Amino acid sequence: MMQSFEKKVAALTDAIPDGKVATYGLIAVLCGCPRHARHVGRALGQGVSQQAYKVVGSSGRLTGAASFLQPGLQAELLRLSGVWVSEKETVDLKKYLWQPTPEQVTEILKQAETQ
Repeated sequence: MMQSFEKKVAALTDAIPDGKVATYGLIAVLCGCPRHARHVGRALGQGVSQQAYKVVGSSGRLTGAASFLQPGLQAELLRLSGVWVSEKETVDLKKYLWQPTPEQVTEILKQAETQ
């Protein structure tokens, strides 16, 4: 059984809509654990979410690309979901950063606790 933090990471990551990304730090903050971005990365690396490809570094860089089975897969999945990825494998966070409302976050986390 997943621990509470991992459940929250999974639920929030799974809630990122197509055409949007989140940063490891943003997911950590939304989980109520600011400064735990590395823990988010570790949880995603363990396969807690099918949409881990939508989580990028704080600068918009595809820092999780090494976790994918083939080079360029994270970028390709992002492109297929509607996110433009530059040749340097970065995403424009001003345009694509997911910004859920506090109410949305509360609902997502509430559902995660009941699962």
